[in-house]
Amino acid sequence: MHCVDRGAQRHSNPDIFLSHSSKDKGLALKLATDLNFCATDVWLDEWEIEIGQSLTDVLATAMEKARFVAILLSQNYNKSVWTKREYKKALSREERENRVVMLPLILGEIEIPDFLEDKKYVDLRTQYYSGLAQIAGMVHDLSLFRINRALRERPPTDLRQIWDLLESIGFEPFVVLGRDDFAEILSVGGERVSDDYARFYPDMVHASVRVSDHIKSLLREVFPPNRVISGSGLGLSGVSMHRAKRDAQI
Repeated sequence: MHCVDRGAQRHSNPDIFLSHSSKDKGLALKLATDLNFCATDVWLDEWEIEIGQSLTDVLATAMEKARFVAILLSQNYNKSVWTKREYKKALSREERENRVVMLPLILGEIEIPDFLEDKKYVDLRTQYYSGLAQIAGMVHDLSLFRINRALRERPPTDLRQIWDLLESIGFEPFVVLGRDDFAEILSVGGERVSDDYARFYPDMVHASVRVSDHIKSLLREVFPPNRVISGSGLGLSGVSMHRAKRDAQI
């Protein structure tokens, strides 16, 4: 698992700034959480903006520091003044930096807006988990050929299958967590690999009475209790895991 400080204490640049309508907070929260489980550090206003901070200043800084700006498009997106400003800033960054910055994500009933006419987008309405895998691949500069071949051969239908897919093309996935969640998992037997990375046994977390339901529910989709998972061990930066009990670096 990879630890990030959120809010005013954040010192690392996020992989993705998630731009969304306030009416789509539920969709945005699920998407951001799922991307965290796909080794992607997402900046989400609900996790980052503290009481008393300037919305304009905080949002502008986060958009500038994030590597990508994901635009969550639904029927509500174009009705918001804030979201219109954000996609215009993303397009401006693209021109200034001469690279892809905006990642259009369709997750709702919407006509494709004019500013996306010549852009490839990810349609999360019909290929949600495949879309997550594509986003993770882009964030980590994985081979587009390998990602698409793996998606054709076995399109994922849950987060666990995304992990299997990423492993099959040579990438060792992990989960991005805030410091409080990271510390809670460490407290029940996690092992630090470095200041911001650790590994642990999922079964120990599920079995511990000292772990909150919040943490257990976060892990359940990727690491269900007492599920036997076959395949190679998980790791990061050369750290290998035991197959028998499959301790996971997430």
